[in-house]
Amino acid sequence: MEVKLERGVWTLDESAPLGPPGGFGEVFRGRGEIGDVAIKRLKLTADAAAHREMSIGRGLADRKLGYVVPIFDYGQDSNSDRYYLVMPICEYSLQDYLKKKGALDWESTKPIALDILAGLIEVNDIVHRDLKPGNVLWYQGRWRIADFGIAKFVEDSTSLQTLRNSLTPQYGAPEQWQGEAPTRATDIYALGCILHAMMNGRPPFLGDMDAIRRSHLSDQPPDLLNAPVRLKGLVAHMLRKTPASRPSAERCQTVIADIESVPSRKSHELLAVAGKVVSEADAKAEAAALTEETAKREKARQTKEAIQDLEQIVGRLFGEIQQSSESVKRSSHVISLGPAKLTFNAPSAYTSSGKLVFDPGWDVLAYSSLSLSCQQAYVGLGDDRVYTFSASLVYSRTRDDSEYRWREVSFWGFSSDRSRTPFSLSPSDREFGVALSNVAGMTSVAHGPLSIDAEDEQTFQERWMRLFARAAHGRLSNPNQMPPPPQFFA
Repeated sequence: MEVKLERGVWTLDESAPLGPPGGFGEVFRGRGEIGDVAIKRLKLTADAAAHREMSIGRGLADRKLGYVVPIFDYGQDSNSDRYYLVMPICEYSLQDYLKKKGALDWESTKPIALDILAGLIEVNDIVHRDLKPGNVLWYQGRWRIADFGIAKFVEDSTSLQTLRNSLTPQYGAPEQWQGEAPTRATDIYALGCILHAMMNGRPPFLGDMDAIRRSHLSDQPPDLLNAPVRLKGLVAHMLRKTPASRPSAERCQTVIADIESVPSRKSHELLAVAGKVVSEADAKAEAAALTEETAKREKARQTKEAIQDLEQIVGRLFGEIQQSSESVKRSSHVISLGPAKLTFNAPSAYTSSGKLVFDPGWDVLAYSSLSLSCQQAYVGLGDDRVYTFSASLVYSRTRDDSEYRWREVSFWGFSSDRSRTPFSLSPSDREFGVALSNVAGMTSVAHGPLSIDAEDEQTFQERWMRLFARAAHGRLSNPNQMPPPPQFFA
């Protein structure tokens, strides 16, 4: 088939693929005025790319580069809606070379690493994003990097092709797995993985997609086999989980060029061993910190979703009450009917790392409360004209249930105000934890804990609608015994 691009017309032979398809495209043998070429067809249509100009092609085609596979032509085919890159036919990839040779020693690995670093440095304004052995090609007597900028072009063009589906998982940096913007440090991480593939015969992390993701985010890579100790320390730095902790390409180039197979002095060897130990300890601490930070982000997202869920649950309760009578008055967090007033306190995240002041084995992420007040027509001597029943709403897992659920619980104490018992407590209150534990204290559980979400939401609605109805009739008052008898909620 004929392909018309920015700088010429090319013939592509679909029956002659050059290697297996990659994450972003497939390569075929082709021909033009300069002879035989390799033509890469991207897995991206012009419609998906909104007919975006292929600026990466121009950016590379206009440069004279010694360690990057040159681009002869590029762009959208005028006869179709596909994007192409035209390159020279290279002899083989580093992936092919490693498959044939197996694990390499440092003498063989060093020049390859230096060629790759030279390519990263001479194109220092573009992050490769998909550096791997399959994108390192042997051409005109040296190793050169191919496919610079394709990942960026695809990412900018369409959300249909994600990095998770397109990039090679074994060489993806932690920030890519977390959806963060790649930087030059991302390519350094990938090169660290390539060094493992060259010297250990495999990248540092293998397994299914989820296992590889977990490893890149939190696991320490295995040791480099038969490698100079100084190199082991450098590669450990290259594989740091935090991008800012990784060395620059220029520093990697300087250090790798200086590493000999055998240190010239014993003192160098001893210092290199010490450096490796320190590097590994730092990397382990950094991985632990990243794991903790990832967990915090996950909990923050979970907490936000839980708060939204509770607002919808209470919103549906208010909606059921509102449908019962035109006399109901409702605002965002308060609903009333005659002497009854139900108040929903806006839910908040619990900020003490989930742990209570007195820990009964609950891990709390968020909390709120419901308060139902009733103006009573008749009160006894010394009693308050208004009786209020309130309950804490807590999103947590408990000692007896490992699932995070919204739970309702209320409390009482021997000296508590009858007109406000049972009552709610914040998880930050020490008595909250004491009451839920096996330790005797001034406060005890009066009601609950009961789950109120998912399959238990209807029961939650029914309980509070009955209480609200009694309050609307002016008949809600202290239950006179603790825990409250079943008829208090009937």
